[in-house]
Amino acid sequence: MTPPVRGRAGENGRGFSLVELMVVISIVGLLAGVMVVGIPRAMEMARKSKAKSELMAIVAAVKAYKQEYGSWPATEPISTDTTGEFGAWYGPSKWAAGTGLSRGKELIRILSGDETVGAGLGTTWPRQMNPKQIRFLEGAQSDGTFLDPWGTQYCVKMDVNESGGMEYGTGNSGVENLKLTVIGVSLGKNKKQEDDPSVPGFDDIYSWGQSLSQ
Repeated sequence: MTPPVRGRAGENGRGFSLVELMVVISIVGLLAGVMVVGIPRAMEMARKSKAKSELMAIVAAVKAYKQEYGSWPATEPISTDTTGEFGAWYGPSKWAAGTGLSRGKELIRILSGDETVGAGLGTTWPRQMNPKQIRFLEGAQSDGTFLDPWGTQYCVKMDVNESGGMEYGTGNSGVENLKLTVIGVSLGKNKKQEDDPSVPGFDDIYSWGQSLSQ
């Protein structure tokens, strides 16, 4: 009677050698390294894509409001709602510090179907900004908070004087004269509104065209 074969690790009767184990460990380590680098990058790209999509939704909502009511959802009278001929910022941009954030939330509430907002800053202004309570925009909180993926309120600007175009940034930005009626901006991961996309760290995301953020 043939005795049973003991200690077989495979068909050839031998286990892994030290070299083979080292090769396997190296491959696993390489794959882990690729995942460590690739997964955060993919997640950041997903955040940028979400911000772009939400900015476009806000812009579409503002335009839909304008088409429905024949006027912009400006939360102040036009005479005090402009900076030169280009309109005012709604959101926490550096050009609208303080009042810009509160106006931005009011704008989002109006677009979300709240009719009871719209009182100007020290002015007499109708409070029924969306009397039909149409939900032009989805996804915002009830107080008008609508944050980008990095936790900052979106910025919006409207051509309230019907000038045919607006400004963004400075002459360094290359996009200072926009032939758009509504624009939206996310301040990006660094939460700062910047002028020049050539400066390291620039990561603003725009609602128009191809985003300049890298």
